[in-house]
Amino acid sequence: MLGVAALTLLFSPLRAADSDWPAATRDQKPWTRWWWLGSAVDKENLTRELETIAANGFGGVEITPIYGAKGYESRYLTFLSPQYNEMLAYTCSEARRLGLGVDMATGTGWPFGGPQVKRDDAEQKVEIKDGELKTKATKFRVKRAAPGGEGWVLNPFSPAAMTRYLAPFSAAIEGLPAGALRGQFHDSFEYTANWSNEVEDRFLQMHRYQLKDYVDALSGKGDPEVGARVRYDYRETMAQLHLDYVRTWVSWAHSHGEIARNQAHGAPANLLDLYALADIPETEVFGASPFPIPGYRYDADELSPNRPQPLVNRLASSAAHVAGRRLASSETFTWLREHFHEAPSEMKPELDQLFLTGINAIFYHGTAYSPVDVSWPGWLFYASTQANPRNSLWRDLGDVNAYIARCQSLLQAGQPDNDFLVYWPIHDLWQTNEGWTRTFSMHDRDWLTETPTGDAARQLLAAGYSFDFVSDDQILHTTVLEKLLQAPGTRYRALILPPTKLIPPETLERLIALARQGATILCIGELPSDVPGYARLEARRQALQSLERSLVWKDRDGIREAHVGRGRLLCSGTLQALLPSGGAKPEPAVAAGLGVLRRSFNGAAVYFLANLGEKPIDQWVGFSRTGKTALLLDPRTGQTGRPASRTTETGTEIYLQLNPGESIFVSLRPNAPTKEPADWAYRTVAGSPVALGGDWRVSFVSGGPDLPSGFVTKELRSWALEGAVAERFAGTAAYETEFELPEGASAQDWLLDLGDVRETARVWVNGKEIDHVWSLPFRVRIGTALLPGKNTLRLEVTNLSANRIRDLDIRGVPWKAFHEINFVNAHYRPLDASKWPVQPSGLLGPVQLIPLKPLVP
Repeated sequence: MLGVAALTLLFSPLRAADSDWPAATRDQKPWTRWWWLGSAVDKENLTRELETIAANGFGGVEITPIYGAKGYESRYLTFLSPQYNEMLAYTCSEARRLGLGVDMATGTGWPFGGPQVKRDDAEQKVEIKDGELKTKATKFRVKRAAPGGEGWVLNPFSPAAMTRYLAPFSAAIEGLPAGALRGQFHDSFEYTANWSNEVEDRFLQMHRYQLKDYVDALSGKGDPEVGARVRYDYRETMAQLHLDYVRTWVSWAHSHGEIARNQAHGAPANLLDLYALADIPETEVFGASPFPIPGYRYDADELSPNRPQPLVNRLASSAAHVAGRRLASSETFTWLREHFHEAPSEMKPELDQLFLTGINAIFYHGTAYSPVDVSWPGWLFYASTQANPRNSLWRDLGDVNAYIARCQSLLQAGQPDNDFLVYWPIHDLWQTNEGWTRTFSMHDRDWLTETPTGDAARQLLAAGYSFDFVSDDQILHTTVLEKLLQAPGTRYRALILPPTKLIPPETLERLIALARQGATILCIGELPSDVPGYARLEARRQALQSLERSLVWKDRDGIREAHVGRGRLLCSGTLQALLPSGGAKPEPAVAAGLGVLRRSFNGAAVYFLANLGEKPIDQWVGFSRTGKTALLLDPRTGQTGRPASRTTETGTEIYLQLNPGESIFVSLRPNAPTKEPADWAYRTVAGSPVALGGDWRVSFVSGGPDLPSGFVTKELRSWALEGAVAERFAGTAAYETEFELPEGASAQDWLLDLGDVRETARVWVNGKEIDHVWSLPFRVRIGTALLPGKNTLRLEVTNLSANRIRDLDIRGVPWKAFHEINFVNAHYRPLDASKWPVQPSGLLGPVQLIPLKPLVP
């Protein structure tokens, strides 16, 4: 048996009625970062690009001005000049006409900085010299700055400097109509400072001693524990200053009627608190993940050495959930592959992995503005997926965007429904003797992944439980309602304290208070035994010890339990021993091999399920939530239907057929729908496959640099083998063939298996468009379109643009003409595409028809 778990629906996917899907708003569609090279924009090209972006299913753009292209200096606009502001206003007006939103980076390039930053407001570093703290300017200038945005980088530990920095932006924004901009954007922390003019006063205010009096401890002299504790106090001070810095920016955005979108990762602060300051916390995906999906291509030598880390991505969504933010976004597809090597089939698993972490607002990284008169490939950004109209796969991204919009329309609805809060013990990370600030980067993730907290998080996910990370400050703002933990954003069954050495007494006091009010607190190992930092050390230690002495413990089956009021505090050496006391049911779909995310909406439990493994799912799958009725929703096709379901002693079970690479939504509803949905069409293999081995007529329909001559072939192979013109071609070719079903064939349905497709295929059967296949597996049900006797099949296959780029470098065409970082590959070395291997292109097959019959679960 071929292991076909095809969930392609009974009806034509391209004719799907989306009545069961919420109408996609601009926030539910994906957005894209829109680089303005040299800010060399004009009204005609702005309108053309915005219309193209809107037509392809994007919901908005984020404007980020950067360095310019060589030879076009006369077109550059100075950042925030009257001419620039006129183009910004025009962009906002055109975006509104087209139903698009607009965000802007509060600066050019990154990090924040520019000509308005004077030396006193610029970055500073501290070092120990001759037994004293000495400060100096870092002289760090804005990276990838646009014309008029060059200058010193702003000090990220100075709220006062931020206030002064924002003045020119206020003047520009006040000239825009109300609501012209949706929001402001702050990129990930890539500052280099570790000091500001405010540090000493804030340190004294927070810790009641002078940092300069402990230079010897900071120098490694004397007791190393004292040095680590003093460094902790310093790091806590820097974290608070950076929080105030970002808070100043957020408040400023709000004062102009705009939201704030912030990438907290990389900062030397509690990322959960920093993310939560923003209206939209934003994570990022850098590099590619090695999914075991059959047919998924992953060449470690070709790719960036960075890999996405879902646990780190979960910090942004956790902050959104706990703080009650509706959206949690992600900068997506940064260095997904080498330039122009990114296929939609490689995008979808990364998208699904993000959705499973709770991210529900995708930002492409991204789209470079390019005037129509610039030769192909136009203006480009060096770390981009090149989601622009010059990419041969641009049209295909429209269906990728439709998939994202359908997913996000459900993932943004209702409330998150995670089981547990998991405490992030940042104090254990801050109290060390290494370095000055402690940053938490997206690239070096050991601070989370290789810690007991990371271990606990992975154990929870593997066991089928969901969770959000929580900070000390967020715990202080959590209450109890009906024995559930009530954060500002949503409720949780229990709080898990991973193995933790250090904890502020205020945090432990709040945990005990929550338990007294009815909450369940689960502690892996023993309660933390010490406090962090050096300030008022003995007093705080005594406070912590007093709290611990107030607890009366009883041992039960290897678990220590303290009854405090109406709740419980339990400790055990293993998480597995504690989970039965957590009040949550695991999701059986995880044990079946599926990724699971659960939300609640109007009394319904809404599940997003993704098969990112190597085996198909063709079985009954249980769910922890129940419902009177169930609905399946396929986000790729838009089709919906009533699944086979049954109630067992453990809850609701639904029959699922899900191939590796596929995803589905399951809605368990408390009431019967007003209109009964059609039954979901289940199929199973009914016989041996039939190879389509006749002549294929291949013609090239669109693309460049030139359309190759067509050809006829019996052997499906890369069209790049058909001569020099075909080798360098990027675009779309039509494959046409005729076939007859075998005599006596009585299958009630047929599955068209295209085999290896490079990279997407639009499918017509007997002149009827059936589907656009852009993700794995490249299969589509076509039974309803087949006729007795002769049938025609037409496939329009689109390849990568890589071979065309390769040809430019072989011929020495000067397309890389930019003023900075001109032009690097995924390993940040000079890009020489002439050394790339030729990428297979077109329909590689084998193509076969697989007979199907109805399956009654």
